[in-house]
Order: sequence, then structure tokens, then C-alpha cells
Amino acid sequence: MILAASLSALALLLAIVPAAEAKDCPVAAEPDFSASIEWLEPELITDMASADLPASRRGKRGFPGADQRKLGSTESSLRVRTNLIVSELEADRGCFALTELDVQIIAGPVKVYVASELDSDSCPYDVTMAHEDKHVEVFRDAADALLAQLQDDMTAPSLQQSIPGQDINVAVELFRQAISVVVGDARQKVDAEAKRRNARLDSRSAYRAEQDKCPIRDWRIPFE
Repeated sequence: MILAASLSALALLLAIVPAAEAKDCPVAAEPDFSASIEWLEPELITDMASADLPASRRGKRGFPGADQRKLGSTESSLRVRTNLIVSELEADRGCFALTELDVQIIAGPVKVYVASELDSDSCPYDVTMAHEDKHVEVFRDAADALLAQLQDDMTAPSLQQSIPGQDINVAVELFRQAISVVVGDARQKVDAEAKRRNARLDSRSAYRAEQDKCPIRDWRIPFE
């Protein structure tokens, strides 16, 4: 999977080089590479009614007995910023290589909602908060997995291949497009796993098990 992602980026790179510029360019030195995550602190929002929570507005069913509304919801954002430097090879003029690449993952913002109907000292509040914490954990794991994936993909030997170009600006754009493909492939893989984990957390059986942690009368108030 890692090799395939990198090769697809290289194939894209070479495919979009104009035929008139085609020439044999060598494998260059390994580029300086760095990758990091910037973690944004989650925000807890408790002043929004259950019917107005993002998940309730999307029509997802919540805890049985909770008037088909979600009592909690988590929204998150995962972004990738890339900065790159491309240089022309001194010994092979007209060939350009990636010499520096920095990847930064912005993990956040994360908004955790707990319905305003729930008393902060109640059992349903604690259970709902613990449930949303699990979604936050999935998000954090996804960010870590994306970092690990990109560290592998971006250091693959295929990205050491230099390419022909009219000038350095053209070469930078070609490398930028190839790197976007690598990032997109990594995001797709990581997002798919996070979606599977979140779906398990939000399954009917998972909701029922969490409902059983509190007396049913606590879940029905104030929805009756």
C-alpha cells in the first residue's frame, strides 16, 4: 500500500511532464523531511439542546428512550499542510528534485457537545461524556495514524526521482500535485478506519449497553 501510493504519485509526476520536455533525469539525494502534529485542545459545549446538536440535525438515532435525539456529538477536523523546496540539479540542468519537505498535520478543532438537558452530576451525563471521549480517542488515533502513514509515504525512494521542467516554478507545481496525491491516498485510508470505529461506537448494541449503565428513568427525563 505504501509503495503503491508513492508510485502512483511518481507516475502522475512523470505523466504530466510535457512530452517536449521529456529527458532522462537521475535519482537525486534523499530530501530533508520533517513531519509533525499540531494538537488543538477540544472544546466542550454544554449549552445546546439535544434537538439542536449536529448529530441530531443529521437525523441519527440516539439512545433508546431519548426521543430519537442524540445526547452528545463530536465534530472534528484533520488538515494537512505541506511546504516544499525544489532545486535544479547542478550536474543535470533542466532536471529538478525535491530537496526539502515539511508536513504538518493540524489536529482540530474538535468540538464535543453534551446536551443541555443533562445535569452535569447525573449518570447520563457521565455516560454521554465517556461516549464522546471515545470518539475523541478515535480522532486522535486517526491523526497519529496519518502521521505514521505520511512518514512512510513521503520518504519512499520514488520521491527522489528528479523530473524535467521548463523552469523551477513548473517543477514545484508538479511536485506539489504529486504530494497531494500521496496525502489524499493516506487520508482516504485513515478516514475509512476512523469511520468504521465510529460506526461501531454508534451502533444500536453499543447504545443499548451504555443505556444500561443508568436507570432508564434517568434517560427519559426530561424527554417525557
